[in-house]
Parts: sequence; C-alpha cells; structure tokens
Amino acid sequence: MNWLTGRVILITGGASGLGREIALQSGALGAKVAILDTHPQRLEDTKADVSKTEAGDCLAMRVDITDEEQVAGAIRETVSKYGQLDTVVNSAGVYWKGPIVDTPMKEFDRVYNVNVRGLYLVCREAAKVMLPRKSGHIINISSIAGERGILEESVYSSSKWAVRGIGACLALELGPENIRVSTVYPGGMDTTFWENDPRRSSGQWNPSRMLQGKDVATAVVNLANLPEQVAIKDVLVYRAGT
Repeated sequence: MNWLTGRVILITGGASGLGREIALQSGALGAKVAILDTHPQRLEDTKADVSKTEAGDCLAMRVDITDEEQVAGAIRETVSKYGQLDTVVNSAGVYWKGPIVDTPMKEFDRVYNVNVRGLYLVCREAAKVMLPRKSGHIINISSIAGERGILEESVYSSSKWAVRGIGACLALELGPENIRVSTVYPGGMDTTFWENDPRRSSGQWNPSRMLQGKDVATAVVNLANLPEQVAIKDVLVYRAGT
C-alpha cells in the first residue's frame, strides 16, 4: 500500500537536484505535489514533468524560503489548493567551502539563511497546519557533513549540524502530537547542487563514485511512504562499499 497516494507533499528546492527527483517519485505514487524554488524555468519544467505522472498535477511556486511572508504564503496556497498538508521535505540548500580565514561573512550568512533559517521557517509554518490535525511528517535533508566534520566545510557542515539539532528538538516537541520529524543524512550526490563547483568541471571528482539523486530520492520517498504510526528519526544514506 502506498501511504502517499492522495496525500499532499510539499518539497523545497523542488525544481532541481534531489528535490526534483523526490517530486517526480512522489507524483508517480499518486501524491499531490507542491514544489518551492527560486528558479522559474526549472519550476515550470518540473511542474510539467510531475503533471505527467500519476499525480496529474503539480503546484509550483517561486519562493525564497528565507522570506517569512513568502513561506507562510506558500503554505497557505498549498492548503487552499489541496485542502491539507501531510508531508514536508526540506530539500533546499546552498554550499560554501573554504578555510575559515578566507570565509567572507556574506557567504556564512547566505548558507545559514537558506540551510537553517529557511528550513526553520518552513518547519514552523508547516507545524501550524499539522498541529490542529495532529498528523503530519516533516523530513529535513541534512548531509553527511551534519554527521561528521569535513575539512574546510566549517560553514556548510555547521549549518547541517544545525539541521540535525532542529530535527532532534522538533521530534521531541511535535512527536507527542502525532507529527513525525525525520532527518536524512545523504553522502555526496551527483546532482545540479554541484553544477558550479570547479572540482566538478576540472575532473577532480569522479561522479561514478557518488550517490545518484534519484537513488537518495527513493530512500526519502520510501521514508515518506511509511504508515503514519511508524516514525524513523534519522537516516544515513551512503553509496554501498564506501
């Protein structure tokens, strides 16, 4: 049985990378899909592709998740269209790598605004909808960098540790109200997340040794598809043999 069939799932960063794959796979199971992103063309492309799945429809919204009013508006629009909100996947994220002495604070602020503030805002607004119904599932995408320290990733890694902390606290706070909170820690994925990273274009990376976004998405969708009486707080996803 597919628990997601007919349910409403909202995905941040849903127009590309991991978020897009989650949207497509959720739509294939018959979920009602809403996606948030800042890239208009990718939003339209993903909306069209999700609409071709069993879902038959997709609500695509251009939203900056660091903006409180935009986030609240997107949640309202989703509930207005579909009548409810069952699952939220916080997949949006940005990256910075560099030694601490060479890290501009504008980069620190950019990463924390999206990875922490934005995620927190979405969790908060989703909880406002889920608490009265005493039902819902929030899935936050952290990273392997939120499970261990990584060289020259003090900004990105610490933001993902913050995601870990938010998930742990919200699982305690919302769990008694029958709202599940899960945190997923994927290893490095070969997705559009890295499209502007010089290590990719220089050949320094071997994408064949990285996780594929569609495979991590399968893990996330399987998690979202569990019956509502089953709660899994933490999931570490890595490539077999690594």
